[in-house]
Amino acid sequence: MHRTRGRLLAVLAFAAALAAGYASVRAALNTPASSGVKAAQATLASREQSFGPARVAVRIRPNKSVCYTITEPYGSAHACRLQLRPWQIGYAITPRGIGGVAGTGVRAVIVKLTRRGTRWATLDHGIFFADIPLAYRVRAVVKVLRDGTRERFDVTPNL
Repeated sequence: MHRTRGRLLAVLAFAAALAAGYASVRAALNTPASSGVKAAQATLASREQSFGPARVAVRIRPNKSVCYTITEPYGSAHACRLQLRPWQIGYAITPRGIGGVAGTGVRAVIVKLTRRGTRWATLDHGIFFADIPLAYRVRAVVKVLRDGTRERFDVTPNL
């Protein structure tokens, strides 16, 4: 009798452990899986700004690099900077627009076009965009800092 009771207790303990293991596996299967990409994206800071039909999306990655994507009806462009200091800008050119990011020390962005054209980009919370008319191309980008100084960046044409 003593042996039977001991065996019965051992079988019951084994069954309880089996049920607990089954319940924990079942609970784990019901939770949504998070892949490495989703876990990495959870650590990103991102924001998006619309400029009429164009949109500029900015992502700040954990290593402080800044990536931005410009999407407009005629195409899109993407670029990244390792970091964005207050006096710096980063830009990418689409077929009919130019957009990007500007540090906190940048007051304005001016886009110099072919055929003596000039566009002042709309700058909103560090994100900027300017439309490029159909017959024009970007020749240069000029950043204007808060103290009034300007710096010009010549743009090489895509051939």
